[in-house]
Amino acid sequence: MSAQDRLVAGRYRVESRLGSGAMGVVWKASDERLNRTVAVKELHLRQSLNDADVQTAKRRAIREGRITARLMHRHAIAVYDVVEEDGRPCLIMEFLESRSMEAVLADRGTMPVAEVAKLGADVASALAAAHDAGIVHRDVKPGNILVADDITKITDFGISRALGDASTTGVLAGTPAYLAPEVAQGGKADFHTDVFSLGSTIYAALEGRPPFGLGDNSIALLHRVAAGDFDVPEHAEALTPVLLRMLATEPAQRPTMHEAQRALAAVSDGKELPESFTAVPVPAPAKPARPEAPPPPEPVPEPSGNRGRYGLILVGALLVVGAGVIAAVLTGNLTGDPTASGPAASQPLQPRPEPSPVAPAPEEPSASEAPAQPQTPDAVVSEYYAAMPGNLSVAWQQLTPDYQTNHAGGYEAFSEFWEPVRGVQASGVSTEGPNTALATITYDFDDGRTVAEKTRYTLVRDGESWKIAATTVLSSDTR
Repeated sequence: MSAQDRLVAGRYRVESRLGSGAMGVVWKASDERLNRTVAVKELHLRQSLNDADVQTAKRRAIREGRITARLMHRHAIAVYDVVEEDGRPCLIMEFLESRSMEAVLADRGTMPVAEVAKLGADVASALAAAHDAGIVHRDVKPGNILVADDITKITDFGISRALGDASTTGVLAGTPAYLAPEVAQGGKADFHTDVFSLGSTIYAALEGRPPFGLGDNSIALLHRVAAGDFDVPEHAEALTPVLLRMLATEPAQRPTMHEAQRALAAVSDGKELPESFTAVPVPAPAKPARPEAPPPPEPVPEPSGNRGRYGLILVGALLVVGAGVIAAVLTGNLTGDPTASGPAASQPLQPRPEPSPVAPAPEEPSASEAPAQPQTPDAVVSEYYAAMPGNLSVAWQQLTPDYQTNHAGGYEAFSEFWEPVRGVQASGVSTEGPNTALATITYDFDDGRTVAEKTRYTLVRDGESWKIAATTVLSSDTR
């Protein structure tokens, strides 16, 4: 389903592509029966799937539609219908003229506390309603939050499962940077994990990065998440005690989503926090003087929670989960038997204080070692498409790790998208703002189609160069 003006299920007229990810492609379309604009989500079926896997993927899409259709909330994208087109399941969803929170953060870097508190409260209200309906989202992250001028909505319950609903596998899905520690260890995702992931999303909006950072090495990131050790937020202000509760290592010490919503709304409205949040100790970032020599380690009893406990978990629990978790990270498909979380500790996780910054002076590369890097957003976009479609590995490095994971869907999906493209040309490339560029991209496909898309690019600094952090298709024309 790539040609403009194609009619889906005899009713939905495709207009343009809105975006794509690991789950599939989303198109803007017109419902000719009800005369309204909708979003059509087409399930991405990999060419490598066998017949049994294809049928499983179809059942997952139907289950997604059935589960999500149970949720009707002002701050959640509604699902209207599930149809099948050319053997591919498609979800017909509410269309919202908006940008993802991920794109907003790529553009702005961070957001003020009051704005984040309001956004978080709105999303939490939708997730609380989902939890009341027995639905676990499982992938709360900035890329799944849509921000419009007058409303915020959460979308993509595509990897959710209703508690008690039949599931064909023990798949543990989600984005590593926003996973809860117990899920990173191979445990079961539940209501508590949604609270943690929303806390991670709020943290990223305030600090400019998720609690455990981002990186190309998914295994190293998974280890950091499983350890549950993160820096104290520096810009959270009144949201600090709320974040510390939501990001508690022990699931039982996190608030419910309803409690989190009330606390976030209190901060947004300038009111006092509920007593259960004000009672949480808030550690101040300590910057002690660097000692001349570290003291010898002293034997200590096994801690009741926090980082000592998760140091043992990394050696023990991750080994129990075994090669399945490591292999799952490499394939982007976390699997394993659900395991119960440990007993509640007496205190929630205390994030590590920020150490004194002591960095060695960087070595200046010689002229022969320093690669030539484009210095403007429009040059990066031009260079990115100049490498296509013959040199995907070079172009891949010009995307941020978050874009690689959450937009491209990993390198395999990235390669599959470009496989049928015979040629591509970027024209009218220009810098629109301090970190944005515009271009018209013309794709020539093996089947004879030519698609021209006017696209906006949001970029972020990576040292002295730029990387592509988000893309928005403004218009699409197929010939």
